[in-house]
Amino acid sequence: MMDNNKKLGIALGALVLTLNVSCYDDLVSSYVTNSQPSAQIDSTDFGAEVEAMISSSFGLGFWAGTQWSAPSMTLSTIADEISSAWANWGMRDLSSEPRHPWRNSITYSQSRFTRDPWIRHYGGIQSLNRGLFYLGEGVQIGQAGVDTDRAIAFAHFVSGLSHGFVSLMYDQGYILTEPALQLEELPSLFPHQAVLAAAISQLDRAIAIAERAPFEITAGDDWIFGLDVDEEYLIRLANSYAARYLASSARNPADRANLDWAEILRRVDRGIVADFAPIGDDNGDVREWDAMKFYGQEHRTWSRADYRTIGPADESGGYNAWLETTPVYQRDLFVIRTSDKRITADINRPTISGTDFLYGGYGPWALHRAGYHYSSHTHNRYLSYLQSDANGPMPTMLVTEMDMLKAEGLLRIGGDLQLVADLINKTRVSRGGMNPAAGSDLAGSPEDSQSHLDAASLWSKLKHEKRIETYATAAGLAYFDDRGWGDLVSGTPIHFPVPALELDLLFEAHYTFGGVGGVGGAPKRGLTGFSPKNSHPLRN
Repeated sequence: MMDNNKKLGIALGALVLTLNVSCYDDLVSSYVTNSQPSAQIDSTDFGAEVEAMISSSFGLGFWAGTQWSAPSMTLSTIADEISSAWANWGMRDLSSEPRHPWRNSITYSQSRFTRDPWIRHYGGIQSLNRGLFYLGEGVQIGQAGVDTDRAIAFAHFVSGLSHGFVSLMYDQGYILTEPALQLEELPSLFPHQAVLAAAISQLDRAIAIAERAPFEITAGDDWIFGLDVDEEYLIRLANSYAARYLASSARNPADRANLDWAEILRRVDRGIVADFAPIGDDNGDVREWDAMKFYGQEHRTWSRADYRTIGPADESGGYNAWLETTPVYQRDLFVIRTSDKRITADINRPTISGTDFLYGGYGPWALHRAGYHYSSHTHNRYLSYLQSDANGPMPTMLVTEMDMLKAEGLLRIGGDLQLVADLINKTRVSRGGMNPAAGSDLAGSPEDSQSHLDAASLWSKLKHEKRIETYATAAGLAYFDDRGWGDLVSGTPIHFPVPALELDLLFEAHYTFGGVGGVGGAPKRGLTGFSPKNSHPLRN
């Protein structure tokens, strides 16, 4: 047990935390603070209020902790998916070269990149845990408790989603899977592997409940942003998220190779059969929105598609020259010529936009912010979402993602290469307009670079399809894949520390990861993309 002085320190620290969070965090912190039902209300209202604690946890907890600007935009830029030279949410600092360690300090102006997701996920978990506590005390939801199992299944589902994301982004985290009104003291931190195991257990509990208790969440209920979700759909979502989290958990190529790919394949086969796309409804209050599909496609102001994602499709030699022979601070725009119809409509007319990427010329930031952030294209597959002012479908898990996980698993366990090729061809041919891959193609290895060329290995083609097709869908997906494949730029943090503000509450020393040669900085096979003799200090 903690002594009174330490309890007082935690109480004061919690007050500091509340005063320092942004207006978005106020939504979470105030909801968690005020979510204990009043003793004066009748049992019917009591059940409805308990249900609200659980039903809101997806939006204000999990979704806000993943798809809002912090962390989604930052994780995308450090994976060289979206390119942006603005300081917001730590994007410029973390995506600049050479890579620097993350500044884990409460005084750092962009500290919200790690702080906000932490607060939002655990705020949502605490909210649903309060709901589960009351349900465990006998409170029922709906007429004669008809909707109680629905709420319990959903609570474990969201708990699994949030614990899972924490396990992927941070080196350690809390495991808060026991229903409680409030925490009597701050819990212990566990390594990310244990947090992941807890997440998968929560998803499996949701599956088990859904298998025995049919239910329906309607679009009007808005638990998952305008989607109808029944027990079968929840089971499929839980399996697909489990597959994603298991595959994404690797911190390096050896970790990824040693994953239980048979289990990942089992989950994929029991997962989604249609794209998961909650409906954005940004009315200025609910904030049901997706930053990557808004800021990540606003090429006149915010961002471009990073050359490290679309450049490998270049067939002119321009990308190779940009990456291999041009000093990092002398890199500029080059003309992409590719047969991939998603990037350019015509290989001989490179300024004609493809189906997924818009040609835009120079980007919105000044040269002193480093030309290697420039790109000639921006992503526009979800342009209607931007043009509708953050309203409409927000695809966050595609069937293609599951197809590519299955293809990867088959390659790793020595499975059917023709099936691998067929999975790749589902988008390579129909959307990319390219010649089909074949089971007789060289299988290659996970070390192979991304490529769409006919002569490329199946591994190279798989990487290309996944990078292009899942662009700007799920927060961190490109980053988690790249670290497991060994494709992060040298020095990129392989995960992030517990936020400094939280460490202060725990009376723990600050620590961090990243930087070339630093602790937790990604190694890189081959090119690092940086040469010290060509560097100069970054200027604001």
